[in-house]
Amino acid sequence: MMRIGMTSFVLLLLSSPLLADTVYLKGGGKVSGRMVSRTETEVEVDVGAGTVKVPMAKVDRIDEGRSALDEYAARAAALGPQDVDGWRELGRWAKSRGLNTQARQAYEKVLALAPGDPEANQALGQVQVDGRWVSEEESYRARGYVKFEGEWMTPAERQAILQDRSAAAESQKSEERVREAEARASEAEARARKAEAAAKEAEEGIPLYWGWGTGPAAWPGTVVYPPRPVTLPARVPR
Repeated sequence: MMRIGMTSFVLLLLSSPLLADTVYLKGGGKVSGRMVSRTETEVEVDVGAGTVKVPMAKVDRIDEGRSALDEYAARAAALGPQDVDGWRELGRWAKSRGLNTQARQAYEKVLALAPGDPEANQALGQVQVDGRWVSEEESYRARGYVKFEGEWMTPAERQAILQDRSAAAESQKSEERVREAEARASEAEARARKAEAAAKEAEEGIPLYWGWGTGPAAWPGTVVYPPRPVTLPARVPR
């Protein structure tokens, strides 16, 4: 019976085609990764950045195979604790497969052994400032930048944005005041026209003598009778 060493076994695993556990869903769609657990009610799949649980009621079928996560685990197990080059290469490989979480783990291994490694620092978002590798936030702050609404900018740029917004708000208020003044003027003009029309109607439809003067001797349409003589009773002599 032929025996192979651990190194040969690992190389055999690494040379085998990469297959993933794939959960096919009813109605279309699938979830690929490494199956962590499977019960009568659900299946849990590690997709690299975390796990996804799928109810079995939504599962059409499951194809089990070798995933990229299995490959990463095999490659990591084959590396020695001080193998900087090996961990760096594993970080590249994991990143090329979309395993960002695993790539970060590999590059962190590199920095633990070689804190100044440029590739690992850059892969982890570090920036070199004055010969030191620092976080992106520290690099911006060291250069005098400030974070405003999720973006880094100079204090002058932030001030300019605030001034522009203030000017725009004041302009809007001025426009609103102008519109209000125009509305009030329009209402006043309408009231004046209404009052003028009422005055004109009164002037044309009501006789001038109404409300002042002695007026006519008789109202129009009224029959005027001559006054009756008044006869006083005769005086009885005393």
